[in-house]
Amino acid sequence: MKQKEEKTYSFLHQVLVIAAVLFVSSIIESFMPIPMPASVIGLVLLFVLLCTGVIKLGQVERVGTALTNNIGFLFVPAGISVVNSLDIISASPIFIIGLIIISTILLLVCTGFASQIIMRVTTKDDVTAAAPRAKSKVKGAHLHG
Repeated sequence: MKQKEEKTYSFLHQVLVIAAVLFVSSIIESFMPIPMPASVIGLVLLFVLLCTGVIKLGQVERVGTALTNNIGFLFVPAGISVVNSLDIISASPIFIIGLIIISTILLLVCTGFASQIIMRVTTKDDVTAAAPRAKSKVKGAHLHG
């Protein structure tokens, strides 16, 4: 039996694939009726392309891993932007602190609900899969007893 060999893609090829996805996402951003960053659109687009098999994992894995490993370094410009915007933040600190607290609570609540839904669905699938086996054992007990 032959094992299927994974094709390896060059670093340049992987960068070009990610750049193409970001380019398309920036075009999509200009047509969106609501403001949404091109990077977020790009993440969703890349996820969809990976799930549908249009893009293979090997086409972006090495560069994606490198970017993920250096994510702290990549957030430095965002941190500098926050420091440059301190005058805006200092104009209404109570509002911003309240916004942070409310958004954190909403995030925790939504995460909790999503986790519970996933656990219920997973548990139902496990129970449904185990049910036919349990019924067949019970029927077998009645026949022999």
